[in-house]
Amino acid sequence: MKHRPHYAWAVCAGGALILFCTSGLAVNAFTIFQPYILAQNGFTNAQSSLLVTVRSLTSFVSMLLSGPYYRRLSLRAGMGIAGALTTAGFFLFGAASGFPACALAAAVVGLGYGVGTMIPVAMLMERWFIEKRTLALGLCSAVTGLSTLGIPSLLTRIIETRGLRFAFRAEGFFIAALVLAAVLLIRSRPADRGMEPYGSWDRVNHEDFTAGGRELARRDWLLLVPILLCVGAFTSVGYSHITVLTRGEGFSAHTTALAVTFSGVTLMLGKSAYGVLEERLGPVRTNWLFGVLLLAGLLLSCFTAGSTTLLLLAMALYGPGLALGTVGITTWAGDLSTPETYDAAVRRFQVGYAAGGLLFSTLPGLLADRFGGSYVPAYLFFALCAAFSVLGIQSLYRRRDRT
Repeated sequence: MKHRPHYAWAVCAGGALILFCTSGLAVNAFTIFQPYILAQNGFTNAQSSLLVTVRSLTSFVSMLLSGPYYRRLSLRAGMGIAGALTTAGFFLFGAASGFPACALAAAVVGLGYGVGTMIPVAMLMERWFIEKRTLALGLCSAVTGLSTLGIPSLLTRIIETRGLRFAFRAEGFFIAALVLAAVLLIRSRPADRGMEPYGSWDRVNHEDFTAGGRELARRDWLLLVPILLCVGAFTSVGYSHITVLTRGEGFSAHTTALAVTFSGVTLMLGKSAYGVLEERLGPVRTNWLFGVLLLAGLLLSCFTAGSTTLLLLAMALYGPGLALGTVGITTWAGDLSTPETYDAAVRRFQVGYAAGGLLFSTLPGLLADRFGGSYVPAYLFFALCAAFSVLGIQSLYRRRDRT
């Protein structure tokens, strides 16, 4: 007789749906809207990037407040509110005319992102999974890649046939339906269903599961803070500007949508693979592998020279490499903290990541205005950030292993 799957996997699906909305649709797929927002409103490149800055600012603030937020609210309620904020943000974009209104919409989307992405999902998986926690995190995060699987082409078609406002409103209704489904699936703790977490401590290698076993020292944070800032730059800001990079290099709107879709597919595969490889190869080897993919993708994206083949190859490398900035930093938080400080570590790592997204959010637009509309200089900078981040985090793992 077959056993029913543990309800933890239903909770995992609910967390994945929230991430799909607050991160996948609100951030990853949103890059499709940016060239149209820029063109139809007559915004400068700097103003276009400033919308990302506003979103990053409110994300950063809401992440800072996520501790008291989730102490007052259950994970289920808090994630539902985050999804509602994302929905509201898209309806506001659909009604916006002019920069202040677009900035308000971006701010609301940012609030939903800050309290509705990896911070609550990591806490949720920590409560529901003893075994397979990294895999569950990877699967949740991987679903965000579905937002670029066909959706960019669909959005492009809707925008060009029905208009920008209609596309925003349609996505708002879609997000609302998915958030409702997620809330119906999620339970904050196994006790809410009279259950125990998935797995058994007897089958878990405790040394690997909480590899850090100590608090991070001050000198560790002196290196870790710039690492997280750089991760925010090449992940959040870098991915948000893919469309303007490719359009600036002469690619059509449909080729750009194809590139975003392709990067989303490889990102989804990369996030799923990260959890599996991290358990089999260990964090250090996994960091090297994904770091090389990331750096190669960023560098190649600067030299596509109008070649669709090179563009797709760049996205095939950049996509999975971005798993370092999603599943990776959550895994780093667990590896470099103790079980008692895990929740706080996840929040701090995510705040550092968000701060990087905020700090560097206007840089691509400013550089593009300085260099004749080209976003290539920004992506060369992101490549430097990637190299520094990988070398830096490996140094912290070496420090950990020596203690």
